[in-house]
Amino acid sequence: MPGLWKKLFIAVITLLVISFALSGGLWHQLNATKSQLSATIAQLNDTTARLNNIQPEMDSLKAERDRVVSGYADLRRQINQRLGIGQNSWSFITPDDPEISAKVQEIAGGYSEENLWKDYEHLFKWILENIKYSLDSPIPLLPESVDGTLEWEEDFWRTPSETIRDGTGDCEDMALVLTSMLLNYNHRKYPVWIVGAKTTGAQPRAHMAVAVPSGNNQLSFFDIPGRYHTPFPTVGGFGSQDIPLAVDHWLTHLEEEMPRAQIYVVLSENFYQEFSGNQEFIDWVDMLISPR
Repeated sequence: MPGLWKKLFIAVITLLVISFALSGGLWHQLNATKSQLSATIAQLNDTTARLNNIQPEMDSLKAERDRVVSGYADLRRQINQRLGIGQNSWSFITPDDPEISAKVQEIAGGYSEENLWKDYEHLFKWILENIKYSLDSPIPLLPESVDGTLEWEEDFWRTPSETIRDGTGDCEDMALVLTSMLLNYNHRKYPVWIVGAKTTGAQPRAHMAVAVPSGNNQLSFFDIPGRYHTPFPTVGGFGSQDIPLAVDHWLTHLEEEMPRAQIYVVLSENFYQEFSGNQEFIDWVDMLISPR
C-alpha cells in the first residue's frame, strides 16, 4: 500500500506541475495577445485619425475629378456638335440671329410677296459674291470617355453669323447662311430645307444645297458653291420645277464632280430625315407638299 500511495502522490504532483506550467504559458500567451490587440487598436486609431485628417483633401480631389469629367463631357458636346451629326445640325439654322436679320434687311429689305423670288435671288447672289468657298480642316471626334480613341472628321460646321464674319465657308456653311436668311426674310411663311447628296465608292463625296418646296408639287434648289439654281421653266431667273425634274436637273449639274449622286438627307429647324436614294426623297417630298 505504501508503494501505491507513493505512486499516486508522484502522479498528482506531476499533474500539478504540468497544470501550473500550462497555466503560466496560457497566461503569458493571453498577455501577449492582449498587448498585440492593444497595439493593433492603437494603430487603427492612428490610421483613422490620419484618414480623418486627409478626408477634406480626398473630398477636394473627388470634387475636382467630378469637375474634370463634367468639363470633358461639355467640351466633347461642344466640339462634336460642330460635326453637324444628326439632330445637332438643327442648332446651326439661325433665322432669329440679330446679325442675320440685319444682313437680310440690308440686302433685301422687308418681306414682299410680289418680290419673293427676286429677293431670294438677291440673298443668293450676296452670299455668292461675299462668302469665299474654302475646305474645312479636319477636327477631332472626341470619344465618350477620356481614355477612348480619338477619331478625325473633315467637316466643321460654322454658325451663319460666323460664316458671314469670316467671309469663308464650305457648302454646308453657305447652305446654313442662305437657309437662315430665307427663313428670316419670309418669316417662316414658306419652308426652307438643307438637302445633302453624296456618292459612294473609292472616293466618296458629299455636298449640300438649299431646297425650297412650293405648291403644286414644285421644288427649287439653290446651290451657291455649285453656282446653280432652279430656273423658271420659260422665262429663266429663280423659280421652281416639278419635283422629279428639279432633282434631276440639280444632280445632273453635279454629275461631273459627283457622278450618280444620291440624296441622303434633308434637315430644317425642326426635323432631320435620312433617305436611301433619290426616289425615296422624291416620294417623301411629294407626300409632304402635294395637295390632298
